[in-house]
Amino acid sequence: YHCSVCSKEFPHAYKLERHQLIHTGERPYSCSVCGRRFNQKGNLKTHYKVHLGESSAALTFCRRCGVQFADKEKLEEHMKTHIKEKRYSCPDCGKKFINESYIQVHQRIHTGEKPFLCSKCGRGFHTASSLKLHEMRHSGERPYACSLCGKTFRINSYLTAHYQTHIKDRPFVCSVCGKGYSRAEELKVHHRLHTGERPYECGQCVCGKDFPYASKLQRHLRTHSGERPFPCSVCEKRFPEKGLLMIHERVHTGEKPFPCTFCEKRFASQGELRLHRRTHTGERPYRCSTCLKSFSRHWHLKTHLEAMHSEVVAGFSRKKFPCADCDKSCNSAAELRDHQRTHTGERPYQCSYCDKRFALSGTLVRHERLHTGITPYHCSDCGKTFAQQWTLTTHMRTHTGEKPYSCTQCDKAFVAPGELRRHTRIHTGEKPYTCAGCGRHFSLAGTLRIHMRIHSGEKPFQCGLCGKQFTQKGQLKGHLKVHTGEKPFSCPDCGKSFAHSGAMNRHRLTHTGERPYHCSVCGRSFNQSGRLREHEKIHSGEKYDCPECEKSFTRASSLKNHFRLHTGERPYGCDVCGRGFSRSQSLRLHKRKHLLV
Repeated sequence: YHCSVCSKEFPHAYKLERHQLIHTGERPYSCSVCGRRFNQKGNLKTHYKVHLGESSAALTFCRRCGVQFADKEKLEEHMKTHIKEKRYSCPDCGKKFINESYIQVHQRIHTGEKPFLCSKCGRGFHTASSLKLHEMRHSGERPYACSLCGKTFRINSYLTAHYQTHIKDRPFVCSVCGKGYSRAEELKVHHRLHTGERPYECGQCVCGKDFPYASKLQRHLRTHSGERPFPCSVCEKRFPEKGLLMIHERVHTGEKPFPCTFCEKRFASQGELRLHRRTHTGERPYRCSTCLKSFSRHWHLKTHLEAMHSEVVAGFSRKKFPCADCDKSCNSAAELRDHQRTHTGERPYQCSYCDKRFALSGTLVRHERLHTGITPYHCSDCGKTFAQQWTLTTHMRTHTGEKPYSCTQCDKAFVAPGELRRHTRIHTGEKPYTCAGCGRHFSLAGTLRIHMRIHSGEKPFQCGLCGKQFTQKGQLKGHLKVHTGEKPFSCPDCGKSFAHSGAMNRHRLTHTGERPYHCSVCGRSFNQSGRLREHEKIHSGEKYDCPECEKSFTRASSLKNHFRLHTGERPYGCDVCGRGFSRSQSLRLHKRKHLLV
């Protein structure tokens, strides 16, 4: 049984139904004494003991996850859910493992292979984590500190064991997990982990979420207010929680305290390590309940659901903050406030370096990096730096080969959602970008920008050898071959060489006689799309006007040649006598005179 929202799996239908209450927010179980509501019957039963004065010591709890059960048999049955099946056996000793890749690491014990060597003493180890622990002996590093006495340890389990020595200082002991507290009030708060009691409810009228601790409610309220009180001192990015800031700061310091036990790679957070380990284990825990496709990351599944099964997502939409001006709904009051600025035009965040203003504080932070040149996000594989996190994430896929965005029409895959969006326009024929000068439509914003230079006359790419300017970088690159004489493209039919592949492809049509471009008005055919476009202007009456005189032309190339009469430009030079010409045809005719002499 799969949840259609988050793809979590359940062994029984009733467990799935109970789980789905998390997504709907429904609380069907009500306390007859105080009226408090709960989403699970077990939580209500536990809550009743508050009124009955019953001791929580008698309750049957799972020590792994804290869930309460009516009897010991049900607890034993539940415990099996924590024990994963070990299907893979070591061929040498028969020891069983959850994943096949664990065997590869384990077999180093039998082979004696110790690929991880200490740079100080040369001692070898089976795993990277064992080497890391050993290196702490040399460095003296002891990262785990006791919060009561300050004593430090190399291993977290040693710290856990050490806490037992303080039990006399903490007489209030939890009967479920054995954790001790110095005050009865602290133990009472801790018990909520096991009972599921959540007395702190969010006061937002459409939210209704509740929490076991006041501090968790306080953090949650920031999702509504948009408050981010913890700023990064390096890049000024702000965070709602101190823990998130600490993880982020490792981007700047380069600290990576979490090593992979399969390889030598290290990570800044446990979450990153967990995701990376799946590349070794092949684990894909997120499954689409509609088509059963599996994914290694939750957001890959989310993207898949939105692209392939949008009707399922719509059925479980949790967006509860509707915009009064349009049909959009938002997840929080803060998100709605940011969205409404698209209607009001409000831009409260001003750049301290220029006059530009922005609707979102995050957009301002990213913009100011253009002025400061700060690129705080580093690629751990090649050292390249980036101004934005998403640019780094996209770049990292060039190393991993990951292409999570697939086209549903042709199965072509892409590293970024924008690339997929642009690609799908090939299939749909959509051209959303319109030129204000001539009304021509384009599928890409970049293509429109290049086209606009025809109207503005802008030519930002200049040849360093002859000073000739071009509207596109590719044109300059192709032009440079005129100076180098390079002609890397040869016609397979006659052997003639060309500087550009496009010129070679056009030339090949002279051998085949093919004229694939047809005029829809008169039926005339052409071997080049550009010639068809020029021809169509005869029917439309469209002309290119010279800005200096009243002459007009049906071809852009004719206007370009004519304009040189005004500028005096003579870009075609004779390599024999140095004489210049405004047209390539005039140069060819001139060169014949030298051949006759």
